[in-house]
Amino acid sequence: MSESYESLLSAVRQLPLVQQQLLAQKLLEQDNSQAAPMPNAQAAALEAVEKTRGTLKGLDRETIIWLAEDEELCGY
Repeated sequence: MSESYESLLSAVRQLPLVQQQLLAQKLLEQDNSQAAPMPNAQAAALEAVEKTRGTLKGLDRETIIWLAEDEELCGY
């Protein structure tokens, strides 16, 4: 079962971002129609994740260099 789950996740990751979003929306709609409504906190968290999807950026070049050269952080 774990192998089929992993292969399914791998296949989904290969989809374009728009198709991944449509699939997630369809799964949520299907899940919501079969289950009790989500608590407000969980619904708000899912909405926040969806709003920020693809907008978060990694560290800038200067910060990466500072982290690599900092003597206190070198050992970690």
